[in-house]
Amino acid sequence: MEVIQIKKGEIIAKKNESVKEWYIIQQGTVIQKNHFVETELGVNSIIGILEQDFFICDYIAKTDCSMILFSCHDVADLKHFLEKEEMMRMLFLRTSMNQRYQQFRVYDTLDRDANRFITFVDNIYQKYQTLGAKYRFETANSVDVSGFQPLNVTHALHQWELDSCASMMTNALEDYMKLYTIDDSLCVGAIMESSAQMHRVAQGISEMIKFFTYNRDILLCDKKRDFFHGLLNLEIHLKKNNIDCDEVETLIEELLDFAASINIYNDEVLDNCKAEFDKVKAMDSSSSAIGDEENSGASSDLEFIIDYAGYEGEEKEELIEKFTAFSTCYGNTQKDETAYQLKRYCTNEFYDIYKRVFFNAVEEKNIPITVEMFLNFGYMDRTYIDDDEKIDGLFSVATHMEICQSDHVFTMFDWLKAVYFGEKEPSKNEFDMDFGQYLLDEYKQGNINKSDIETIKARPFDRTVFEIDNMFKVVNRITYGNITNFSPVLNGTDLFNDPDKMLTTRDKVYDAINQVRIVDFSAFYRPIYSHGLGGDMKHESLMLEILPDIILMPNAGTKAMMWQETASVKNDTPARFMVPIFTGSDLNELMIELIGRYRWEICRKIQGVRWNDIREHCLTSDYYDYLQFYRKNRDLTSEAKEQLKIALTRAKNNFREVFVKDYLNWIKYESKGGFRLNKYVRNIMFTYCPFSKEIRGKLLDSPMYTNAIHKYKTNNMKMVKRLQGVYDKYTKEGGIVTNEMKENINFYEM
Repeated sequence: MEVIQIKKGEIIAKKNESVKEWYIIQQGTVIQKNHFVETELGVNSIIGILEQDFFICDYIAKTDCSMILFSCHDVADLKHFLEKEEMMRMLFLRTSMNQRYQQFRVYDTLDRDANRFITFVDNIYQKYQTLGAKYRFETANSVDVSGFQPLNVTHALHQWELDSCASMMTNALEDYMKLYTIDDSLCVGAIMESSAQMHRVAQGISEMIKFFTYNRDILLCDKKRDFFHGLLNLEIHLKKNNIDCDEVETLIEELLDFAASINIYNDEVLDNCKAEFDKVKAMDSSSSAIGDEENSGASSDLEFIIDYAGYEGEEKEELIEKFTAFSTCYGNTQKDETAYQLKRYCTNEFYDIYKRVFFNAVEEKNIPITVEMFLNFGYMDRTYIDDDEKIDGLFSVATHMEICQSDHVFTMFDWLKAVYFGEKEPSKNEFDMDFGQYLLDEYKQGNINKSDIETIKARPFDRTVFEIDNMFKVVNRITYGNITNFSPVLNGTDLFNDPDKMLTTRDKVYDAINQVRIVDFSAFYRPIYSHGLGGDMKHESLMLEILPDIILMPNAGTKAMMWQETASVKNDTPARFMVPIFTGSDLNELMIELIGRYRWEICRKIQGVRWNDIREHCLTSDYYDYLQFYRKNRDLTSEAKEQLKIALTRAKNNFREVFVKDYLNWIKYESKGGFRLNKYVRNIMFTYCPFSKEIRGKLLDSPMYTNAIHKYKTNNMKMVKRLQGVYDKYTKEGGIVTNEMKENINFYEM
């Protein structure tokens, strides 16, 4: 247990980080943030009490804070802590009651708001339809209601739970405290019961946040397919025909008031909509309507995209002609030579169009929704989809792309913007050369001068073009899953289900990653040398968790790809995983395979030229030795050798792919006690991909794992003891224990 100081604005814990410690707030205030839902935690509140394996929320210091920090991975840690710190029992129990009631009230408020929202949307829909009929205004296509998601909360809070909790907090808290602090078991049990309830309710809150995130754009947004803009266009229609607008203006004001009251919209969106409304109110009958893409003069989405890219004259006409012709023969490219040539033409031109559209859109604030669909989905025209429900679904998804964005999850448009603005380095090309190495190679070949290298590296245009030409083009084809039939244009055949169901959201990505991390806790940990630390610490490497960047490729595909194990030559940079934005395969299984490949490649990178040297024991060297000499391995049965021979044949003698299949079995089956691997592989896996503490506890009595678990525990205890000695010496010499050093020692306690 130690006391730490946190400055105002500092992030204490981030969503999806592993829970390694709990924090008790002694002074100050912390914001518990879950998207647009914020809760203030004051003195004696405990950060971590409602979480389990991973943080559900972000925690940010609202003021300067003083906190008590202690390691807490599970119930055993909590019980051990309360046995040592008897004075904390009362505080922990009272705080768990208070925070539970606080979470219950947040849930209740959101639940009421969700039902208010549903009622309001239903009412305004009826009024909008009535006004449209009354004034002969077409309402069918002006507002997209097809993507409205029902409220489906699987982690619900029941009314009796809320009533019981409120009554206990009001009438019986002190009696409850006296009863449950009689002994440790009662106290810990009550705390963990409250913690489990809070965790469930926090998941329910996340589900309601998801409901609002999916549906809030139906009332107002900047995409102009909402009720606000539908009513605004109706008012413009009435003004142009000299018809009184009071009825419509009253409804718009009612909508804006409701939107401001429900606290699910950011101030910028509300201010922009109010400004638009004021502008329309000031119009007279001679004013022109607010411009949008429907009034742009384009006869189709394809023409609109070509216009946006800046094509003109014969070049524009040829593109429209060829892409239109290709849409009619998309599925015949393997049988029809003309169709095949069209596909080649359109595939090549697609990326040139993409570049021009991207550079026109990159610094724009309000991008037309059709352009966003092109940049994020590869969508070009309705004729390629030929299904009104799917097209409406695509438009609906495009209005809330924030569900596909986070610190580590990027749509292709967002990723290219990050490269353009220098927030991310360009990816390696298919020859494993990064942008700097590529420019150096160009210099060696005499294509550029040496003095041009740094200038080109600094130019946003050149960085982005390199990323599109060397990563995007290659990976888009691979993640599609069928290289011979690939086209970058999104079509209805590949989009075989509702877009919303196939969409790869950030929540789906994190769920898939976390399912692996719950089993293989060390999946994303890697040794990083402790640069900048003096004394004995300068010789230490620290085990730090570095989550990958996931880039959503604009296609409807069935494959995922581990493109880079690090973002640069430095080992402390994130890996890059590529996943289709519309996934036609099981994302959980794809993620296990990605992490398996990542484990292999990061080990190779760290080991360098000795990745297969058996004298340097590591995952790849031990596995290489196992596969290279399996015929002479006396620990393998004849049946196991035959199975391994078949596995190598299927993998075309690619050792990494054999490991990936074994890793899939390790995560899916071995962790649950289903034995799929031979003894030799199981030992390698447990050595380098150990199960989490909870799973180790369940498998402790299994003869297959008993010895390995005891050996693992003994080795980790020795490592923790050694590190504590090093840290003590380091602090005595004036050093300060950093967060990275704490995470390192926590790793060996997990």
